[in-house]
Amino acid sequence: MQAERENLVLVNSFYSNSILLKDLIAFLNDHVNVHFIDLPGFALHAPPLDEVSLDGFSRYVAERIESLGLDHYILGGISFGYTVVCRMPRDERCKGLVAIFPFMGKKSLKLKWRKRAFYLLIVNFFAASGLSAWAWKTRLLKRFAFWYSSYPPERVQVILDHMDGRTFFETGRIIFKRKIGFPFQDMPHVLILNPEDTTIRYEYALKRFSENVKNLCVLHIDMDHYPQNPTKEYFQKRFRAENIKRINDFLNQNGRQGRVKSRPAAKRTAGQGGQP
Repeated sequence: MQAERENLVLVNSFYSNSILLKDLIAFLNDHVNVHFIDLPGFALHAPPLDEVSLDGFSRYVAERIESLGLDHYILGGISFGYTVVCRMPRDERCKGLVAIFPFMGKKSLKLKWRKRAFYLLIVNFFAASGLSAWAWKTRLLKRFAFWYSSYPPERVQVILDHMDGRTFFETGRIIFKRKIGFPFQDMPHVLILNPEDTTIRYEYALKRFSENVKNLCVLHIDMDHYPQNPTKEYFQKRFRAENIKRINDFLNQNGRQGRVKSRPAAKRTAGQGGQP
């Protein structure tokens, strides 16, 4: 008899979504049931919150998980996505958390002070001025995005088409706040890091998790934080199926043994691929 496939609930990173990461979802779906949750304002099918906040993002993800009606699942967050999911209330159905290149406040960012100051100036100006939604649609900002970004033009266009401008700048403001607390959950964690990551400080993240998580599995991979060409073949080569097996084995051995039954009122939705 074939073993039951695990459920993986995965939350996107800053200015990414299920459209940009469709091949990551396809790769993971070969091994687990992926339920990708786009944060509100990061994709057209996930309308923005009235008030952009970490608590608002966390409540949204919790509600989306409830609507899936899962008996058990693994909860993962990519970069900023981990900042969101680590704040969610403990759920007996959750076997553990997977932190993929986790953003843990501005100290975790590997940015030179000049670039950090430039980003902070821009996000604070547009967020505070109330011009973010207007500016996002201007020809000048679009030209700047194509000129400044190292992404291929088609990927930049996806971000411009799907991302809500106000959400972009308000989330950027959250990211560059002086201090963001991180409530480490008392459950098994899988920490996925690239020692050569150009966005997240490897030593900082490893130290914080090692000091605060009792039951920790660390995986080192050579995947880029924001891959230039994120094809399914890229993820097959850089992430590899044996790492998924290792995650499953670790969480099955160390995760919660008793599975809580789904709530009868929950309706199962087509969560794979991030579509509502």
